[in-house]
Amino acid sequence: NCSYFKHFTPGQSSEIFEVTTQKEYSISAAAIAIFSVGFAIIGTICVLLSFMKKRDYLLKPASMFYTFAG
Repeated sequence: NCSYFKHFTPGQSSEIFEVTTQKEYSISAAAIAIFSVGFAIIGTICVLLSFMKKRDYLLKPASMFYTFAG
């Protein structure tokens, strides 16, 4: 959990580099992952309903949901 890295060079002053984490990126990545899992689950439900009840028209939405999940 270091927030500063000090680099010392001989004969010169030290330079301080601040390292910060960007929480906005991690929150948006988590939201995208949750939406992706949701689309994959909906696609799986469509495929299972299509195979169980012989409804072939559910395969197009299933492929669309799998594409969105990717």
